[in-house]
Amino acid sequence: MKVIAENIYTRGQHGIQYVRRRIPAAIRAAYPAKQTHIVRSLGTADRRLAKGLARAELARIDAEFKLKSEQLELSRASLSAKRIAKLDDDQLKGIARFWVRQVLLADDQRRQAGLDDAEFDELGAELAEQRAQLGRLLAQGKSMSMFPAMHGFLHLCGLDFAPDEAEAKRAAHVFLRAVVESVDHRLGRQRGDLVDTDVVAPDAPHPLPSAAPERAPAHLRAPSWEAVFETWRDYVEDRPKPTTIASQTAWRDLRAFAEGLGVRHPGAVTPEQMTAFAERMRERGLAVPTINERILKVRAIYKIAVGKHVLKENPAAGTIGFKQAAARQRQKRRLSFDAADLGALFGSPVFTEHKRSVGQSGEASYWLPVLMFYTGARPEELAGLALSDLQHDEKLGWYLNLIDRPSDEDADLFEDGDVPKSHRRTLKNAPSVRRVPVAQELIDLGLLRYAEWVRQRGAAVLFPTLTKDSHGKLSGSFSKFFGRYKRAVGITDSRKVLYSFRHTMKDMLEAAAVPSKYLKRLMGHTTGDGAITDGYGSDLPFELLVEQFRKVRFPALAAKPWQPGQGYVSLKVEA
Repeated sequence: MKVIAENIYTRGQHGIQYVRRRIPAAIRAAYPAKQTHIVRSLGTADRRLAKGLARAELARIDAEFKLKSEQLELSRASLSAKRIAKLDDDQLKGIARFWVRQVLLADDQRRQAGLDDAEFDELGAELAEQRAQLGRLLAQGKSMSMFPAMHGFLHLCGLDFAPDEAEAKRAAHVFLRAVVESVDHRLGRQRGDLVDTDVVAPDAPHPLPSAAPERAPAHLRAPSWEAVFETWRDYVEDRPKPTTIASQTAWRDLRAFAEGLGVRHPGAVTPEQMTAFAERMRERGLAVPTINERILKVRAIYKIAVGKHVLKENPAAGTIGFKQAAARQRQKRRLSFDAADLGALFGSPVFTEHKRSVGQSGEASYWLPVLMFYTGARPEELAGLALSDLQHDEKLGWYLNLIDRPSDEDADLFEDGDVPKSHRRTLKNAPSVRRVPVAQELIDLGLLRYAEWVRQRGAAVLFPTLTKDSHGKLSGSFSKFFGRYKRAVGITDSRKVLYSFRHTMKDMLEAAAVPSKYLKRLMGHTTGDGAITDGYGSDLPFELLVEQFRKVRFPALAAKPWQPGQGYVSLKVEA
């Protein structure tokens, strides 16, 4: 083999390149007796391509070495298993969960490797027979039949379980139920059901740290992926659900990548593996902003864990991600609606024939696009409006009071207020708390009539039919409806979405020569005047904001004044 670079070699007439790493002496026992190196082909003779492939392959080898080290530690623990006579309820439940997860993970690997028809039929018959036998044992209360299996499993985990008869029966019963549960999940897979291991058997700690922490190898005492994420999540009280979900997506992505390398806990991730993770995301086709955002989220999770002394190091601290070409950065991800778009949208059945979505959107089908066009507010800010948010000033007219609900100021006045829990929400950030003038055109379209109509029906919010989606968004369902609806009326550019109304409002404010700091406050951003000014809701006098807002000249819309919905839009739109 000819050396090309550190750990990279070439051999053969075609110059195929390889990585080669010496096996550390401390873990040599985990490999065949005479093996001293790991050698793996990169499958290419291209030096530039091989360099990138080598980084990923070397990261996998490092992870393999770490896994072998952990396995050796655990095997040494099982050689001198600690004798225990009793396990409490939590320990028994933990052992049961650990068993079910290990069985399902092994089943995952077997199925992913592929089963031919004979193997599939044989496995099905074996599981059916096991279920019948185990079910009979469970029904007859003969759980002690499972004690030898439980004893052997715990011995492999480093525990010599030697209970009295009563304790043995109690433990065996819990274990038998776990074995039956694991067989039921595997039978579900055999039927073709979707049985996700992480859903039905979430990550469970190894039994050794709980029952005999002094005997547990270091890697088993390390905090789990869930524990580190919960540390970050709980650092901010009542962290908004969308923020939690976004960070959870990045964290789960890293976990899947790390576990593919054999890394079992977040504290074992290295800076080199973080770089490989970033490169892997790019190989998968993720956009540069998405990759960089996920790296930032992972870095923030690690930072809190280190600050809380849950972990010692932040492997993402130096991960740099990627830089996007300037030309690419200038390409807008979203576009404003032009005159033709506004004509097509507001001249459509929802706005001229009083048609409504067949889903939960109801009157929001009409009002959310209209309100976004005339206010430039975010969808979620409008979807969560209470009737009390529509307020009037004798000198300045009507306005929308966009606040967190419930707000801290109201805590001493009301216990729950008049807004149902389903419609309470936190705005995006502090600058989002603001007052937005109501254009006369909104009054002409019947906003006040609609508010009274809702009030007469006993509601306290503007859109009582909206419910939060899995991300905690009241506007989530409507956003999906709007995406289908705008395509149905001929707006097919993927860069034109519900949020495009905010871009349209920004364009109109700029066309009206509204100064930048007023434009930003009307749109819910900081003024740029500094932290002191931007830290308070009364940063700019509201009368000056109203004065600037009145400069805007809204184009005439084809929408007719609001009337209650009188039918559903075409089912083709809803598809």
